[in-house]
Amino acid sequence: MSAPLPTMTQGTTSSGKKRRLEDVQNDGQGTNNDDDRRGSDSDSDGGSDGELTHQDKLERKRKRKAEQKKLGEIRHRDEGIGKVAAAYLIPKAVTPLARAIHEFTRLVMGIPRKGLSTAVAEGACQKLPDPPSEEEMEAWLNRQQRRETLIREAQEKAMEKYVKKKPQGFKPNRKQREMIEKDAAESAAQKNPMRPVIFKSRMSASGRSRYAHHFGTQCEAALAIAGFPRCTFDWNASYDTPWNSATAAIILAQWVKTYDAHGARGFGILSSDNNAADREEVLRRWCSNKAPKFREQSRQVELMKTDGGKQKMMEQAAQLQQRANKKRSKEKIYELRVEEATLHFGEGSAEVEMISHPEIHSEDELITDTSNTFGTRQKLRLEWRSSELDTFISLLDQCHWQKQINPKVKRTAKQTVERGAYAPNAEPDQFPPKGFQQSLVSQNWLDLQDGLVISELGLNENATVDIKSAIQEILQTRVRQVDILEARLRQATGMQS
Repeated sequence: MSAPLPTMTQGTTSSGKKRRLEDVQNDGQGTNNDDDRRGSDSDSDGGSDGELTHQDKLERKRKRKAEQKKLGEIRHRDEGIGKVAAAYLIPKAVTPLARAIHEFTRLVMGIPRKGLSTAVAEGACQKLPDPPSEEEMEAWLNRQQRRETLIREAQEKAMEKYVKKKPQGFKPNRKQREMIEKDAAESAAQKNPMRPVIFKSRMSASGRSRYAHHFGTQCEAALAIAGFPRCTFDWNASYDTPWNSATAAIILAQWVKTYDAHGARGFGILSSDNNAADREEVLRRWCSNKAPKFREQSRQVELMKTDGGKQKMMEQAAQLQQRANKKRSKEKIYELRVEEATLHFGEGSAEVEMISHPEIHSEDELITDTSNTFGTRQKLRLEWRSSELDTFISLLDQCHWQKQINPKVKRTAKQTVERGAYAPNAEPDQFPPKGFQQSLVSQNWLDLQDGLVISELGLNENATVDIKSAIQEILQTRVRQVDILEARLRQATGMQS
């Protein structure tokens, strides 16, 4: 019996299986070929990396550094933008609000006003109060904790007493518990009131202040009730520490009461500028700025303990006094000369602009002598000034005192601007302002300077100020002023006769 012929379905199935097997084999071979190609590519890449020259490696290193630098600049720029965007604009120290808070804080802390006299030098080590000691800090921190413990124990005893009066198994509800705890806390607070600690005041009864003395004593009383034995900051610690923040809060609260009582009206504070945020930031900045001053004060304390330390402090105070006097004298002469030039040439003129540079005005020095207790003043010469510029400035000084009529005023004005003769030695390391008119600079001085210095000065070769014409104009004005004064004197003499 012959075998049955395969049907169409069976033939299709067997042929389909065969084709699928061939496809799988082909796919495996293709995958292997792809892996081989990738392996060969990676090998070729590795070979190329290994074949980099020294110059290529340096170039890659340079690019990496440049990219890191660029990323760093972007990061720093973003940080700067974030700080500026989040920054709080604190009122400047010269604003009425800041000056008022500063003076009130100095009042209650007993900080004297700034001074450079010898008396201040002897007591220079006692300006800022000492920070709290460890014992004071611990006593202040434990004071609040002891009071909280006392109230908590009173509440527990009251609850036990209340439960004992009830039947066995009684449990008070929430309202009963709150009522008992509240009554116990109030009773404990009344029996053991918060008593002020012994307070050591540094306020001066004879000190100069725009605040009434009783405003300071009220602040001290508030500090004593809060447990502070002294009014001081922990200068070496952060402003946000418990001691500093609590002290600052009391000072600001008492200042607000003083302001409401019109005790700070002498400062001219606008009500719109007086807000809690500004007050807090003003005192925070003041406290932070005093940290380096306290370190310097501590250094002075140690210096006073050594041999000759007191004498050294006196010498430093004398130097500071002399420096301050020279600065005030120069500022006064500068203002007088600018005012005189404005009268002669008009506001906004080239002559006024030229004389408005602080660098062209010389300072003076005090020459002490054993035969003269008060010493004599001498002007320090500026070698870079031309002779024409010296003449111009000298004429302005003469015009200032020669136009005065009152003999006393005239004598004072002359002493202010003349300041004695020139010192034999010129003032060292003095240069004209940058971009100054070159024709007003001494040529002999320019010949002695290095090329880099002249390049840095960038002197202007254009003669914006005709110095000779300016001198002639001042001389003519002086002649007219003399004629006017003589006419006034003749008129006054005729009226008396």
